[in-house]
Amino acid sequence: MRSKITALLLVSAAAFATAQSASAADLPAKAPVLKAAPYAAWNWTGAYVGAFVGVGVSKVRGHDPDGVPPGDVEHTGYGVAGGGVLGYNYQLNWGIFGQKIVVGVEGDIGYMDTGHQARDWNDVMIYNSKTSWLGTARARAGLTDGPNLTYVTGGFAAANVKDLVRSVTTGAEVSSSNTETGWVVGSGVETMLGGGWSAKTEALYINLSSGDTLVTPGTGLGLQNDRREYYTQRFGVNYQFGAGKNGPLPQTNWSGLYVGGVLGGAVGSVRGKEGNDGNAVTPNAEIGNHGGGFTAGGQVGYNWMITPKWVVGVEGDVSYLGIDHMSNDYFNAVAGTAAIAALTVDTSWIATARGRLAYSTGPALLYATGGGAWVNVKDTFIGSAGAAVSSSKTLSGYTVGGGIETVLWGNWSTKTEYLYVDAGKGDLITSGTFSIEPDHKFHLFRSGITYRFNGNPLAAKF
Repeated sequence: MRSKITALLLVSAAAFATAQSASAADLPAKAPVLKAAPYAAWNWTGAYVGAFVGVGVSKVRGHDPDGVPPGDVEHTGYGVAGGGVLGYNYQLNWGIFGQKIVVGVEGDIGYMDTGHQARDWNDVMIYNSKTSWLGTARARAGLTDGPNLTYVTGGFAAANVKDLVRSVTTGAEVSSSNTETGWVVGSGVETMLGGGWSAKTEALYINLSSGDTLVTPGTGLGLQNDRREYYTQRFGVNYQFGAGKNGPLPQTNWSGLYVGGVLGGAVGSVRGKEGNDGNAVTPNAEIGNHGGGFTAGGQVGYNWMITPKWVVGVEGDVSYLGIDHMSNDYFNAVAGTAAIAALTVDTSWIATARGRLAYSTGPALLYATGGGAWVNVKDTFIGSAGAAVSSSKTLSGYTVGGGIETVLWGNWSTKTEYLYVDAGKGDLITSGTFSIEPDHKFHLFRSGITYRFNGNPLAAKF
């Protein structure tokens, strides 16, 4: 009896298992699990629009196209700039030095005011060269580590320029307003902020064609601005269209001591004001001197991250400043018995001690900076006696500016910055019956490389 019950249970179990198997076979198959496509992080490819603000600096030289009388008018002006930009980037799938290559095109147009009206030394002429807008169409090529892009750029430039001369004695004036064309080159750095937004700063050098010949009414003095050079430092934001443009921003510990080097270009904006020489015809006249040169040196600083996004710090630097330029004033011969007026400005070094306030995106610092500045300057004046008289001293003043610093690799970072330096007035220099008091301002367009002494280098994913 027990054996029959056992056999019955085994048969029932087998039948239940068979039924369950048949029932399971009738159920629909489970859908396969689909994995999300890999995230396309830090892709610079796509169209973008943006806006910028900044500063503009002009270096304009005017002379008599007939060469008689000899000498030049050197005009240095500076002012604000701002406008809009439209461009397209294409990121290649290969690169060098562990970074990928990005190429693109960019166009921009905006306001740029670099005018400065001045009265010429020892002459009855007032002059000005003023820009109102600037537009460029450029190619870009650079290297990206993911969220940061460092690039060079160049192409076509056009600007509206108005030249003016006016008689001091009669007040009559003549002017010419034209759209001048030329070329532009420069470099910059751009860093992603998240959500398709990015911030950038770039320095551009613009060279434009000559202007018309203008004759001062009632004097017969002719003037043609034959050299037009412009510098601009821009700070802007761009928005890149399309999905998948940003990955998670890698974080960086910016706190701690750092050292590094800086190099770049400098433009002098020196105005030699007429001193107390008893010349009642041209009071407050000036000789402009807009020499340019190379600057390079070392820097040391310390940062404190006071919040995850805000950084404060101090920074000092000492650099060679290679500006050595003589401006021979218009209608004043350098040799002979005629009236003479020439100013030479020769700089040897510059130092700054500044504070910094920065916003950290993670892989980049967007900062403003300001503090004290010291410049070693030798001014040489040739006046009515034809004798060169010099004054050499270290001037002190202030500096303000801003820039972007981006992580390069590990604890290394690079930066691009602009500094405006007002070093103040030099000594009153007298040569013969003429005297002059130079007022010194400088514009520095610099790049730098920095090593940070902390134990938390950037761990970026590309």
